Amino acid sequence: RLRQIALPLQLQLLIQQPPAGTIHSHLTINHLSSTSTSLLFSNHLPIHRPSIQRLAASMSSLSSKQKSVAMAVAAALGAAVVVALLLRSSKDDGLESLPPPPPAEPASNDGPTSEEPPKAGAKDAAKVEGGDKESAAKEDAEADDDMAAAAAKKKKKEESQQLTKTLEESDKLGKKLFKEGKYNEAAAAFSVAIEACGKLPKLNKQLAILLNNRSAMYEKAGLIDLALEDCAAVLEVDVAHSKARNKRARIFENQGKYQPALTELCALQLHFMHSNKDALMRGMPLNPPVEQEKMEELCNKCVPTAMEEAVKRRDEYQKEQKKSGRDLKLPTKHTVKLLLESFSNCEVWRADAAADKPVGELSVELAADLSNADKCDLLFRRGRRSAYEQNYDEAYADFRQAVKIVEESSDQEITDNMRYYPDLLEWEGICKHLTYDLTGAIVCYEKCLDICQESDATKRCTLMVKCAGIKMDEGEIAAAEKWFEKALDIDPNFPDALLHRSNLYMLKQELDKATVDIERCLSVKPDFLSAQLRQATLCMHQNQADKALKCLSVADKLSPKSSDIQVYLGELHFTTEKVDKALASFEKAMEYDKNNPNAYINAALAIMNKQPLPGQPPDVQRAMELLEKGLEIDPQFQGAYIHLGQLKLTMAKRLEDCLEVVELYNRGLNQCRTKEEMADLVKMLVMAECQYRAADLLGMTTLG
Repeated sequence: RLRQIALPLQLQLLIQQPPAGTIHSHLTINHLSSTSTSLLFSNHLPIHRPSIQRLAASMSSLSSKQKSVAMAVAAALGAAVVVALLLRSSKDDGLESLPPPPPAEPASNDGPTSEEPPKAGAKDAAKVEGGDKESAAKEDAEADDDMAAAAAKKKKKEESQQLTKTLEESDKLGKKLFKEGKYNEAAAAFSVAIEACGKLPKLNKQLAILLNNRSAMYEKAGLIDLALEDCAAVLEVDVAHSKARNKRARIFENQGKYQPALTELCALQLHFMHSNKDALMRGMPLNPPVEQEKMEELCNKCVPTAMEEAVKRRDEYQKEQKKSGRDLKLPTKHTVKLLLESFSNCEVWRADAAADKPVGELSVELAADLSNADKCDLLFRRGRRSAYEQNYDEAYADFRQAVKIVEESSDQEITDNMRYYPDLLEWEGICKHLTYDLTGAIVCYEKCLDICQESDATKRCTLMVKCAGIKMDEGEIAAAEKWFEKALDIDPNFPDALLHRSNLYMLKQELDKATVDIERCLSVKPDFLSAQLRQATLCMHQNQADKALKCLSVADKLSPKSSDIQVYLGELHFTTEKVDKALASFEKAMEYDKNNPNAYINAALAIMNKQPLPGQPPDVQRAMELLEKGLEIDPQFQGAYIHLGQLKLTMAKRLEDCLEVVELYNRGLNQCRTKEEMADLVKMLVMAECQYRAADLLGMTTLG
């Protein structure tokens, strides 16, 4: 809920469905993304898909030869997609056909070419007659060698012919037995063919096919280990063999080994992308080897185990943080400021803090000998003044110290003697909420409610709305609604309740109810800046750009030079495809507030969606710098880790660079507070790890 206050639209993560009119990043079209590789392969066909599919379906019954002719005709017409669909319509029986054997080697010029051996004695007679008996003997020996070589060659040829015959007959027998459902016997037949193939030279392709066919028989027969062994042997011969990889993926999935299965599918995708890099860069429509739905299905199956591991790592990290005292750190100043400003009493306490003494003077007073009650009041006042100056960590330290004194004091009347005890409890609740100690926060709010006077209706309503916010962050929506109802029973037009309940309705996708609440809120308090921005967000979600612009114009008059208003304006331009204007607004937001992480992160996304000059790629380096700056300001911004990881994978020059992305995602996961926050990052981590392993399997040096 806090993040949604800080970033109402978030420009839509690449892993989510973009709103109508959103321009996709060029990287998601032309380059590798660390998300499900299927994002790259949306079937954006330039011709009517239904007619193509009907054509493909009508030809699915053709013979192989007829299909070849059909595909040749389609290719001649330039219909590459039709060819792809025809290929996909082919029935796959799990077996491959052997290609024709390589042509026989040409006869050697060193020996006789005829199978009839030369007649012995003719040369001898001539040479004996010439008196050269020694030379005749030598020629005799050479003739004998020639005859032996010819005989050996003849034998080798006969053996080769016999092996080829054995190979072909065993292959045919194996396929026949397969069709009869005799899988063990078929595997034995293919084993004979494999043995014969291994004795013949230059038949690696045939060997891979036979091994793949035998692995299919082993799989059918339930001999899974043997099937995997044959698949591994196939991939040693042909690392990109699609059927072997698909078979391994299927077996691993059936065994519950989801990450190895996904790795195999990633290998298929990476090889496809590497082989078709130029076509993909030109935006040509191509059909990937793995469907998007399958990649997502398998990735989702990997998530539970990956989530358990990520939670364990995060808990260990946060345990170390707690030991060092860094676990109570508040979110960014910008996030804290936005939460405080979402309550209408913000200007009241700010006015009180501004009228109080400076921090230095209050510190001098705290050095005096004081009663516990007076000391706690002074600590509260100094903390409130620090909050006014946006030094929120110092403020929280003072509030914690005051609460600790109260809790450890033996003086039972200390709270009765404190002027600011209810306010101290409320601020302690806010800080616990911001550090995600939700149980501690609601305890503080409920204690404050117990001692708050019935006559102070505004105070009580404010506390109830804050309790509702806790329940929203806990995911208990029904309980949150009850707290809102309690507040509105006291004051039906309480603006804070209407504003925050509209946010709840937005989370539930009940936009009509959200609109009713926000309009009621603004009718009561038209100068409520947070409500004006919330209404602008609602209008953007409902594609009411003109109305959203009017809301932002009113907000700009209420708070000129507001960084947040510029962020909202940039998002509005982005949704209406005015990317240049969006980028200008985000840059202005950075100028107005250098500590607004949303400005940097949204500017990075705008850069990646900006239409580059002809022949020039997007300014990826600048986008990465902005994302890194955004994470420097707000390490809890999960969306920024996702986008930065995608760009880093795209720019990786070495395969080892991909491990930096894995580390980046793990760093982001350590900052998450709930499993809901971790969900998207865990998916990205799974894909990054599987893509790295897949590239390693293929012997690639980079994912590009």
